[in-house]
Amino acid sequence: MKALRSLARVLASDALADLPAERFDRVKRHIVDTLGARLAGSQTDEGAGAGRAAAALGENLLTEVTACCAQARCTEIDDIHLASCVTPGSVVVPTVLAFASRGTFRSTGDGAAAALAGYEAAIRLGMAIDGPRALLKGTWPTGYVASFASAASAARALALDEAQTAGALATALATASRTGLPAALPSSSRWMALGVAAANGVAAAEAARAGLLGICADLPTLSARPGRSWLFDDIGTKPFPTARQALAAIEAARDLSREEEIDPNQIDELLVFLPGAQCRIVDRPGPPATRFESIVSVQYQIALALVEPAHLLDVRRTPPFVNSSVRALLRKIIVRRARDLERDYPRVWPAQVEIRTRGRRLKRLVRHPHGDARRPFAWDDVALKFRRLASAVTGEVEAGRIVQAWRSATPASPVPPF
Repeated sequence: MKALRSLARVLASDALADLPAERFDRVKRHIVDTLGARLAGSQTDEGAGAGRAAAALGENLLTEVTACCAQARCTEIDDIHLASCVTPGSVVVPTVLAFASRGTFRSTGDGAAAALAGYEAAIRLGMAIDGPRALLKGTWPTGYVASFASAASAARALALDEAQTAGALATALATASRTGLPAALPSSSRWMALGVAAANGVAAAEAARAGLLGICADLPTLSARPGRSWLFDDIGTKPFPTARQALAAIEAARDLSREEEIDPNQIDELLVFLPGAQCRIVDRPGPPATRFESIVSVQYQIALALVEPAHLLDVRRTPPFVNSSVRALLRKIIVRRARDLERDYPRVWPAQVEIRTRGRRLKRLVRHPHGDARRPFAWDDVALKFRRLASAVTGEVEAGRIVQAWRSATPASPVPPF
């Protein structure tokens, strides 16, 4: 428990309440980005189903966390930390906003601190299990860390002390599962299972507040201490629904096509070079049969980007859009392993694309696509994405008002609308 206790010490400390301006602003951007994902996700079949299931169980804190977490994550448009292969925002932000909706936080700064606690816990546990490689062995890293991350945010929201926080984290860790439900089913319960795991984390924190504490085996990699840097700073976002393993390739193909003014109909062959681990996730030739398959397939995503880019931001994708032009280009896209791109994996998820057209061979390497932690979204990027995702639910005017309220909020401000 020594390492877990050191993490709890950081999560319960004043260091989280005294965030530098840039980190506070970045937390706010991730909250708005995830809120947009959740609103868009509520319109998918899986997200709507999660909402109905939660409503049938009664409206309370746990069912709200369950539904909103499922809705945010099912979109595949939420944030991600590469080295841990964890998408923490989909768990952390719904937890924080559920507490905020009940007036738990005195200020936006308090809510941001609770979010940062959850992000840090999620990433550290994801790295402890070597998330990118665990994924290839059948573990869903985000599912595994969900209870732990939610417990961290809930512990901060409930103002638990160090011992209580450590106890809550231990209890949450006991509920973690390495088994992830299949996502490729037409209407998978995978996302609902994630929401239930997040609700378990809240229950673990409430148990700790009631004096029920757990203990667990020590995990040295969870050890933490306050400092200038946080693992949260390495989180990136996505501009549209996609497996992050495919994003660099999509950007490389799209930008190369635009800059060279390539007619997709004139492409003879399009080669995608990826690290082997990325190939295993996104190399899915042929037209997709389900929404999830369309999001994961790098071939399909590139075909959309070059032929029908307006459909890239479609979160629902039921059924996936396919026309003759998309089918024709799909047949020309080939994915190959590139060992020379594996040097920095999993800290970097790169791609090189080669387009062969009319006797020319054009190449583009992308290591850090737009939205990556090294090329983060600015507020204008977040605002544009949020309006596109949320307006169907909130209306255009309200979507703009929500973004502006969060953008202008100070640490002392009341929590903005959501």
